[in-house]
Amino acid sequence: MSDAAQPIAVTTEAGFFNDDVLALLLVLTLALLWWVEMRRPFLRPGLRALKNSYLTNLETFLFNDITLSVLSIPTLMFVAQQLSGYGLLSQMPDGPLKYGLTFVLLDLALYGWHYLTHHVDALWVFHRVHHSDRVFNVTTGLRFHFGELFLEVLVRVAFIGLIGVSAPVVLVSQTVISIFVLFHHTNIRFRGEDLLSRLFIVPRLHRLHHSVLRSEHDSNYGAVFSLWDRLFGTLQDKEPTAIGLAGVDEQHFVDLLRYGLPDVFQTGGYRGLARSLGKTVRSGTYLRPQRPWSNAIQPAESRADGSG
Repeated sequence: MSDAAQPIAVTTEAGFFNDDVLALLLVLTLALLWWVEMRRPFLRPGLRALKNSYLTNLETFLFNDITLSVLSIPTLMFVAQQLSGYGLLSQMPDGPLKYGLTFVLLDLALYGWHYLTHHVDALWVFHRVHHSDRVFNVTTGLRFHFGELFLEVLVRVAFIGLIGVSAPVVLVSQTVISIFVLFHHTNIRFRGEDLLSRLFIVPRLHRLHHSVLRSEHDSNYGAVFSLWDRLFGTLQDKEPTAIGLAGVDEQHFVDLLRYGLPDVFQTGGYRGLARSLGKTVRSGTYLRPQRPWSNAIQPAESRADGSG
């Protein structure tokens, strides 16, 4: 998954957990975690960099919310209505067991998706927008390129069809996962975090995922459970060398849009468009394994807060 705290992508009026209540819950969670990290931050970036990160990430989230809501809500609702009677869990009666299995399977699916965004160049082009934040904070969980979020809509559509669950179940599961995403992006360190990390992705684990070093940020892909990283050998537990992407300075909202799609719109007809798309994909090729004789330079003497 683009470990995104995303706009609510399904709507329902069934029961207490309707889309308005869940959206309000996300906003309240964001506000609470922001208050916590402002009171006791673990990393201490410069005030100007922190303000820019907050503003840029919130602007990006609002843009994505407006852009994707028109597409994602009708699409997911249609698929859920048509396919909810099929799939792996379709014959299981509604209840805690079915809801719990759906949540666990969705988290596993998003782990796999997140892994792919790091190891497929064409996906990394979008996902690197999330990693370009040089200040790790709760709003980093909102910082995603709309291209990645659109593709993730398709992933969730495929999940609904494969599992065969209804829209309300997906809505609640997605909201809970989004809350975890906000939590593990929060710039805090707290007592008991080591113990909690045995089951869940905590801020310390995800902070390493935002390291400038590939050897560090290609780890800890989970959104909720650390089980998947332990099972597939992608778990690391240490403090990052530095936060952000090497060679990428502070960015504003428009910069992020362009960073996710460099030169795509500067085309000369279909051939020009193809060349631009090829260049965009190739810009993510740093993910390919480095050879022992590579002259790639790793950032040195960078502080963990990414400010130097």
